[in-house]
Amino acid sequence: MTSFDEEIANRQAEFHDCFGGQEFLEEDLIEATERLWSAAAVIYGDQAADRAFDALVGAVFPSAVQECGWRGALDMEANGMYSETPGGTLLHDLTAYADYGLVLTPCRSVQERRQVLEAQVERGMLLLQFIGKNLHDQEKSPVRRIVMTAHSRWKLDSGQPLDKHDLSRLSGLAEQSIRNRLSGRAREIRGTTERVEAAEAAAWLSVQKKFVTSLWQHQDDPDLVASYDLAIADPVFVPIAPDNTVFHPGLKTDGVYVVGELGLEQRFESYLDALSALQQMRLPVWRRRSDSGRLMPVKGMTWTRIDRAELAQVC
Repeated sequence: MTSFDEEIANRQAEFHDCFGGQEFLEEDLIEATERLWSAAAVIYGDQAADRAFDALVGAVFPSAVQECGWRGALDMEANGMYSETPGGTLLHDLTAYADYGLVLTPCRSVQERRQVLEAQVERGMLLLQFIGKNLHDQEKSPVRRIVMTAHSRWKLDSGQPLDKHDLSRLSGLAEQSIRNRLSGRAREIRGTTERVEAAEAAAWLSVQKKFVTSLWQHQDDPDLVASYDLAIADPVFVPIAPDNTVFHPGLKTDGVYVVGELGLEQRFESYLDALSALQQMRLPVWRRRSDSGRLMPVKGMTWTRIDRAELAQVC
């Protein structure tokens, strides 16, 4: 039997290998954006809606919007929805929790991971509330499946009662199969279709083939915690992107680092000079290659301290 650490490592590897291979969450986000444009167009007119959405999408994909408008930009840079938008990053992290019972955000303690999960699930439900009714086929929506499965797992992990929908999502069995297991003299699950206590649900789910027990409670990383507690000899403040990557020395392109918003770009041969320029910006923006090879802007969402000697290892 593998240890918690080995199982967590295996699940993380499987998640990173499989994510995006079968479900295309970006299609839901693009569809929702297009339907939101339709509502805006009815209220404010087509031209005003186009200008607004050029600005909205252009905040993430400025060069693509400038080249072919917001619709073309979303089609051209669809793969960047995960790494360049907070919504894509949220769905990426919720997938790891829904399907693998893991937390991707580095945390010092179980309590921190609990707080991260609660906030992510709540934000996912809010996203679904906003865009769910704008999806053409809600029942087949990957976004709906991920958010609702994460919500069902959170109910289980936090000791809340579950219902037939929750058990169906977590077990992979059809709802009629769940009803059958809740009825009759030989019923497998004690409860009703509307209420099954978390302890009862956990016991039944633990023997289901497609269910994996949450392991986020065991994702303790002594090395990470120790690194938090160690004094940083030569601290450098670097900006963090929405996908938790940082501005690092490996981002030089054609011999220079490009920083600054579209139209206000600055180019530096020195990493430290580029970092200094970012530190002086109200909103730090730098460039990196996307999966399609385009040089894309990345916006810093927050900052972190890192030892200057460790910068080369971040690349």
